[in-house]
Amino acid sequence: MVARLGLGLKGNMETTNKENFAPRWRDIAARIIYKGYPHSDLLSIDPPREGESICDFAVRAGDAGDALFLFLCCEANEDIDTSEYVHRLDRALGDIEQVRRLVLVAERVHSWLTEKPAVPLS
Repeated sequence: MVARLGLGLKGNMETTNKENFAPRWRDIAARIIYKGYPHSDLLSIDPPREGESICDFAVRAGDAGDALFLFLCCEANEDIDTSEYVHRLDRALGDIEQVRRLVLVAERVHSWLTEKPAVPLS
């Protein structure tokens, strides 16, 4: 299967066979992450340079001032393929959702405990 990636890459990196995509992941990960990250143009780093690997870009990502962006780059910099990267993102989303739920519960409990009763208790 041949896929058109639409990442603005030159030559045969733009069109790839699915079977050969995994080894190239580290070559295009920086561009994919930067392009896909909301408001990446507001980060305090320049976009990935032509031919810049995720290894080099992950170092620069530390200067972006955005912990989530840094996480995405550092995870992509591991020796993994796209399937493992997506698995790690899914796991992180689950972890974030679990913490979010607990924060909402704690907020409700705190609100309930500090609420002044409408009728004085006698």
